Amino acid sequence: MQNKTSIILPTYNEAGNIKNCAETISKILEKESLDFEIVIVDDNSPDGTFEVAKVLAEYDKRIKPFVRTTERGLSSAVTYGYGKAEGDNLVVVDADFQHDYTKIPELIRLLNENDIVVATRRSSDGGYGNFPIFRKLASQFATKISEWLFPVPISDPMSGFFGIRKSVYLETKGKLHPRGYKILFEILGSVRTEKIAEVGYTFGLRTWGQSKLDSGVIFYFIWDLISIKWNQWRSSHTFQFRSKRRNSHIHP
Repeated sequence: MQNKTSIILPTYNEAGNIKNCAETISKILEKESLDFEIVIVDDNSPDGTFEVAKVLAEYDKRIKPFVRTTERGLSSAVTYGYGKAEGDNLVVVDADFQHDYTKIPELIRLLNENDIVVATRRSSDGGYGNFPIFRKLASQFATKISEWLFPVPISDPMSGFFGIRKSVYLETKGKLHPRGYKILFEILGSVRTEKIAEVGYTFGLRTWGQSKLDSGVIFYFIWDLISIKWNQWRSSHTFQFRSKRRNSHIHP
């Protein structure tokens, strides 16, 4: 039986993009005869994104819209979508066409043999396109930091376009504290696996609306660094402490 893939679309003020986005992804996956659903998680957008998504769902039962009225943030929207997803594989993409949706089938195929697949801009067949220079430098800095944090080399840890097996996520979700915009970065700091693959893509231009990224991204990135490194240190020292207790011959 073919695995089902859940496409997670976190949205905020994407009323002008969501219809074209959902239809474009559906056509690409239908052409490849892939079993899928599209889970839209909207953070109560004032522009009516959720209302548009509800109309789409009336015509296509594979589209499943949800709205959050008390929470905010891309990372927590992604994990909320994971919790609603029925698929065996979970793929996160943006709804603004900055991610190359034609790469989704390749990403899904690679999940047959890997736990995580990351769409990367830092490969021979990828690129940043018209990415602002400040954000490009920030992404490159994060890549260097990831070499210090993660045992498996990842060329684009700040990517918002990636897939993970649902079984791997379920084993890891208790370690996650989703906040900010870069959930992949935290996942990579928590998952222990060498089964990670990459797919090159070129970052595109937003087709409608404005970017939600601001200086808050830097704050959450730094906080994630501290949190991930602290958890790594605590895990290693807890193991050492328990080992010493097991090897001790001193009785009370």
